Amino acid sequence: MFQSEFTLDKQYFQECFDESVSFSQHHKPKYGLIGFLLVLGSLSHYLLEQAYLGNFLFVLAVIEGVSFYYRRPWWVARQMLSRASGSKVVLKIDEQGINAHNPYRAFQLQWQEIDNVIETKKGILLEHGKYRQYISRQALNNETYAFILQQTKK
Repeated sequence: MFQSEFTLDKQYFQECFDESVSFSQHHKPKYGLIGFLLVLGSLSHYLLEQAYLGNFLFVLAVIEGVSFYYRRPWWVARQMLSRASGSKVVLKIDEQGINAHNPYRAFQLQWQEIDNVIETKKGILLEHGKYRQYISRQALNNETYAFILQQTKK
């Protein structure tokens, strides 16, 4: 059995975002949507002479671009404002599975519930159902890391 503790701080949240965003469906900007809004805004503004509608669509396109550009700081800020921010997480890994808990939330994964394990540069992503759970390598020693990979390949 392995047990470790780590703190949910800004550095951990930034690492979690950086390591998991490339595996999500939101890792690329929505160029098509931005272009579509710009075209509709231009048509509304110049052909239909509806300046308010055209300007509204232009602003929506800008907001979409800005929201993609600032998605990391926005996500980290939301996590930092949560109750769990700054709390200690106790991570336990044994023959049954992975158990992590802090004063505000707990999760337990049995080995057979894990569908896929994705190794990243700084940790691992555990996929179970439609959810992903990130565990930093800083919280694991080499034996435990190898144990997780071995258990999930069964």
